[in-house]
Amino acid sequence: MKKTILLFLILLLSLLYYLGVLARKETLPLSKEFFSTESSSSVEPSLDLKRMGVVKSKIAEGKPLSFDKKELDQIYQMKLDRGIRNLSTFSFILIREAKKAGKAGQSDRALELATYASRLSPDLPHPYFELARAHWQQTPFKLDKILPEILKGYRMKFHHFPESLRLFYHVFYVLSNAILMAFIIFGIVIIWKYFSLYFYDIRRNLNQEISSLFVNGLKVFILFIPFFLRLDISWAILFWCILLWGYVPARERQFVVVFLIVLVYLPFFLRTSSSFLNGPASDILLEIYEANHENWDRGTEEKLKAWSLSRSDDPDVFFTLGLIEKRQGRYSQAEDFYRKAIDRNSNSSETYSNLGNVYLAQKQIQMAIDHYQRAVELNPGKGAYHYNLYRAYSQETFLSGKSDRAFQKARQLDPELVRYYSTIDSSNMNRLVIDEVLTVQMLWNRFMDQYIGREGLLFRLFKAWFEGIPSALPFLAPILFLAFLIGMSRYSRAKRFLTRCPMCGSATHRFYLSTSDTPAQEFVCFNCYRLFVQKEKLHPKITEKKSLQADAFQKQDHFTGKYLSYFLAGFGDLWRGQPIKGLLLLSLFFIFILRFVFWNGILPESTLPSPFPWWGLVFWAGLFVLFYILHVRRVRRQKPEFEIPK
Repeated sequence: MKKTILLFLILLLSLLYYLGVLARKETLPLSKEFFSTESSSSVEPSLDLKRMGVVKSKIAEGKPLSFDKKELDQIYQMKLDRGIRNLSTFSFILIREAKKAGKAGQSDRALELATYASRLSPDLPHPYFELARAHWQQTPFKLDKILPEILKGYRMKFHHFPESLRLFYHVFYVLSNAILMAFIIFGIVIIWKYFSLYFYDIRRNLNQEISSLFVNGLKVFILFIPFFLRLDISWAILFWCILLWGYVPARERQFVVVFLIVLVYLPFFLRTSSSFLNGPASDILLEIYEANHENWDRGTEEKLKAWSLSRSDDPDVFFTLGLIEKRQGRYSQAEDFYRKAIDRNSNSSETYSNLGNVYLAQKQIQMAIDHYQRAVELNPGKGAYHYNLYRAYSQETFLSGKSDRAFQKARQLDPELVRYYSTIDSSNMNRLVIDEVLTVQMLWNRFMDQYIGREGLLFRLFKAWFEGIPSALPFLAPILFLAFLIGMSRYSRAKRFLTRCPMCGSATHRFYLSTSDTPAQEFVCFNCYRLFVQKEKLHPKITEKKSLQADAFQKQDHFTGKYLSYFLAGFGDLWRGQPIKGLLLLSLFFIFILRFVFWNGILPESTLPSPFPWWGLVFWAGLFVLFYILHVRRVRRQKPEFEIPK
């Protein structure tokens, strides 16, 4: 009982130290030096109203931002006339007003505002969540209206680049640290079970010979190397696991190797991901997304122009600046930026199509047709290019069959898009043609290219082995641990190490393969083999003493594994020498724990928080309770590994 409590305290203190709770400076990889764990989700972002007609007049007159249906329809019409898909800023205004209306008990008004928010910004996830809440306030438990809106919101989260980036980094962060914490538990189990054999070996070989004293003194000194080098706790545990290589059974040795690989790569990629997200390349990526999806201001333009001066080979920035200038009616500046984008990337069909839109807006019909045709050559399967070409042919003074052929091709490739634009009755050029934007898939490709770098993924994987690890010596690298591992494996082959009998727990060299009476592939010591397997009739006192020893060891061993399994799911499997099951269950257990600890995410909210936090909390809490109940049922059915006959 005392040993079990002591082991539990060691496990608990190790995890707390790993999380930085017991250290003055937080330890890697959960250090705030590398990761922004601060969340500003409770602070709503300031909104730039962009001097939009109705909004501007209300601010000038000092009126509250309250809109009737006629004004909302007017703003929606203005959005269509400007060729804009999303009015993100105004949608956030409507969401705030919908929240206020819901708190005031005006459920119909909240539903109306949330509906217009989703119409004005169909690519944002937040209006759908607010619409679901408005339906809930109006008619609770009407799931046929609530659930579809929630599902739309989560689907848009994956298509909304800032939200998807935040989500994937949060998943990667939680998953990586859960795996690292599981391997820390695995390492402590290895140390607890086999360190006694290391000291037993020292005591057994201790004599008066100078050479023996020197060797044993060296063995004791090696134990303190992690303290001398001030290694991080995870690397110190790995060091001791490698030191015990000869005493560890073969099926657990391979996971010591996996432990080394995990410690090399996961903190490395967590650090590099965090530094990249905090760097200027990531900021520009987010600015590009916001500008492409109609949520920019003068500060966005200034950042993009400053980036284009320092990185003149970036076609995406020039493409985005051209899109901004075109939407504001500055066609000559838009043409200049699109030309620069084509000079950097002559295979961008999106740039050719948008440049054609600029020429069409300036009544340069033939130039527009030429650029649309070039876009079609580069990507003949894009219906929007054929539709723009149809609009350009329609502007010619003479009638021809080319216009009808282009229209039919566009309808064949993208019937929904053609149906939407064909129903628009307006002479405004922004509503007649389709402006291309940089899609989320393009931005993710750019993100991965910039993150991996020009050298490629293999270079990054190779570089990780030469990164310094947290210690007092900055030149100490994982490559030394790999050499230490190889050296210990070769040394263990040349020397015969002690190991522990799974029946009685005694240290011995003489092991025998078990029979059908004991678990498969288990090895037991010579005495247990004679007494419990072959059932030889020995002296009663010898039999009684050995039976009591084995019975006490089995009870203590079973109690430790079972008791700690209630606090750390999967611990019992690690304790019984089943590392695959144990590591999987422990990783899953820590995923739940870290999910609740970092409930608001690792990166701060860039926009309004989700209006349904309790929905996710109920879902995750229910999953965790189900997981824990199934685990407890499994633990309660476990029996001692060996039944010792009386």
